[in-house]
Amino acid sequence: MKITDALLGEHGAIYPLLDFIESGEGDSAVKAALLRSALLSHAELEDRLLKPALLPYLPQPTGAAPTDHEAIAAKLQGVLDACIEADARTLLLDAVRDIRKHFRKEESVIFPLAEEELSEAEQRKLATEWSRRRGLRVS
Repeated sequence: MKITDALLGEHGAIYPLLDFIESGEGDSAVKAALLRSALLSHAELEDRLLKPALLPYLPQPTGAAPTDHEAIAAKLQGVLDACIEADARTLLLDAVRDIRKHFRKEESVIFPLAEEELSEAEQRKLATEWSRRRGLRVS
């Protein structure tokens, strides 16, 4: 297994949660807390495993703009901090749109770049570390 397979699989597990959130059922703060838990764990693994390996191949940011992961985390925190459900729901749906856009970017640009630039051995090594951190046994 390659690291991109593992991370893409996580995207696949998160998409139904995004669909549920968009369905309008349930409390926004509860949905934001669930989404935040899944995304922060996922983003941390991307940032600690894949990003360092791809840094030589990525354009370097200029300025101090937040990363996609930071901006999404801030929006989800805003949902949790909101006092009015309508405001929380609007912010939550905005975060879901940002997440979908971010996933599309990773799936169409970042993951293909990783598969092109990283050796098969490096991709497998990163996947092994991913599985260790997830507490999974992958053969």
